[in-house]
Amino acid sequence: GVPVLFVVPWVVLRYLYENEGCWERNEKVAVWWVIRCPILVAVAVNFVVFVRIVRILVAKVRTHQVSRGDTRLRLARSTLTLIPLLGVHEVVFALAGEGEGGGGLRLAR
Repeated sequence: GVPVLFVVPWVVLRYLYENEGCWERNEKVAVWWVIRCPILVAVAVNFVVFVRIVRILVAKVRTHQVSRGDTRLRLARSTLTLIPLLGVHEVVFALAGEGEGGGGLRLAR
């Protein structure tokens, strides 16, 4: 229910100040930041959680050293599983504007 606290004011502001056809354009920056700030906070929190989990995984892999050399593979596999689950890929595109220009970063997103 917490996202409603941010989505409802954003919808009201979009309706009052930027209700022109498609809502994918973000011409008024202040209205865009009403919804973007909570998203950035969530991405930052998920990134911190990701880093802590990876640190725990590294510590566990190091303590359970196996004679085989598959510890790096296990660590890489678990890390690559966590990236989409926690949305860590969003850190790269966090500040890239969704409606701004046609730059390479927007195109990659």
